[in-house]
Amino acid sequence: MAEKRTTMMLVTANVGSIFEDPEHTLKQWLQEFLTTIDQLSPGFLAIHCQEVGGKNYEESMQHVNEFVKALLASKELLCYDRARVFLDEDFTAVDKFTALGNLYFVHESIPEVKIWDFTALQFVPLLKKEVLSGNIESVPIKEKAKFPQHFFPEFKWSRKGFIRTRWDIFGSVFDLINIHLFHDASNIEAMSESPSVYSGNRQRAFVHALERFEKDQYETVPYFIFGDFNFRLDTYHLVQNLTKNLVTVEARNKKNNKVTKVSFQETDTNAEAVLTVEAKSFDHCRMKQVFHDNNGTWLLPYDKELQPFLDRVFEYEINFPPSYPFSEEIDDGISYMKTRCPGWCDRILISHSAKDSIIQDSFQPVYESIGREICMGDHKPIYLYFAMKCDDDKDLVLNSKPLYSSAVEHHRKVSRVISINGNEIEAAKIDDINIHDYATFEKEQKLHPVLRHSFKRKENGEVTIGDLAMDLIRAEHVLAHWKKHRRNRHHSSSSEDDLPSENDTGNITEEESVEEVEIDMQSDKVQPETSEPGDNTPES
Repeated sequence: MAEKRTTMMLVTANVGSIFEDPEHTLKQWLQEFLTTIDQLSPGFLAIHCQEVGGKNYEESMQHVNEFVKALLASKELLCYDRARVFLDEDFTAVDKFTALGNLYFVHESIPEVKIWDFTALQFVPLLKKEVLSGNIESVPIKEKAKFPQHFFPEFKWSRKGFIRTRWDIFGSVFDLINIHLFHDASNIEAMSESPSVYSGNRQRAFVHALERFEKDQYETVPYFIFGDFNFRLDTYHLVQNLTKNLVTVEARNKKNNKVTKVSFQETDTNAEAVLTVEAKSFDHCRMKQVFHDNNGTWLLPYDKELQPFLDRVFEYEINFPPSYPFSEEIDDGISYMKTRCPGWCDRILISHSAKDSIIQDSFQPVYESIGREICMGDHKPIYLYFAMKCDDDKDLVLNSKPLYSSAVEHHRKVSRVISINGNEIEAAKIDDINIHDYATFEKEQKLHPVLRHSFKRKENGEVTIGDLAMDLIRAEHVLAHWKKHRRNRHHSSSSEDDLPSENDTGNITEEESVEEVEIDMQSDKVQPETSEPGDNTPES
């Protein structure tokens, strides 16, 4: 007798950089992503995005609109007759804004799916397609929170947080959690000790999130938590390994004596540096060979940040190269930018109870990246494709093939309508709508006037002649001083690199730095025994 199951595909994608190049990278990202969906055809598709809109959300909202509409209207997703799109976009509410996006698509072969209402404390049927954008604080079928600022004391503000949804599919109840933890602000600081201060910050935030899910007022259920954890390699010990027998040269800022640059080179004083590290630069002379070839598997012993949580969560074996920071050159899908030490930032973790619901033998789970050799921005999307066991009393779904003609016909009728922030439109007219129509913002007066009038407003939001006049005045002033972004393809377009930190020394001029001085980097700290770069099997 065939095992009862439904196929699931979970995707995490930090999409910030694709909105910086909407004409090329965004379109290429969509094409490669949809090709993968078409090949696998999961019964349930969950996409967790971080940094939706990129560095400047207000400037990129038009591209977010096209991005979501392209997914909803794509031929690859035509058989997905129900969808929920949550976009936390209210950048005017600084204390709540996370720039997270949760997108869920249900195949027509699945007759019934329910989503949890966190206010009514009950499951409600998932019907039709619905987009919830702008300020989504009052939406009851999700839980959203921003991490307290004290978790990231080096920064004046952040967008980091999580969005949780709860689902019931064929009697299997589980949570899907989109999470974004903080990055390493300075490469020099990250390699100064092990574990780094940034690793400690992430660990505290992750503990905070897990304890909240385990101890809140809701029933504890299996969960899948996937997003940009920003987990980094143990840079301190990795650099020691990469620079054995090399001469270390430091440059310091004259004003505060802080290290601004560290170079590691051969004993020959005329030799080029093997590795150069600055606050926002990490340049090894063999980046591809060290970090990308053979999926970078020799680096896995340095991937330690998940270890304290293995009693709570499980991760399938990693068989893909570090997911960040890839080149943003449209024709280069395998090179890393020389901005950060590459790491497996983007992960899919599951609770041990959730693992028990996954079929392991007859349907082997696949944990992989999307766009191996294609430019997908600075982060490669990561996915987990698997089959979930169904309740014995529920009907059977295999490989997304329609089995329920009456249910399919019902959902097809409903799917002809899309709800945009509570207002229904015909799906056939999707090209004519804006997914931000009827969206609300906490401080609408902070929106650029051009943006404010680009989407439809709630009926009670009347606009007066005086309002229009003031908007024209503001528009003239804002456009005159509109920030011009110059793209430098050697530096990440991630918003992370635009956040000022207390340790950021800024651009150091030649006059501000002292002479470079050779130093002894040997340490009495024990470093892990690992194989050399290129060795296929790390030593135990």
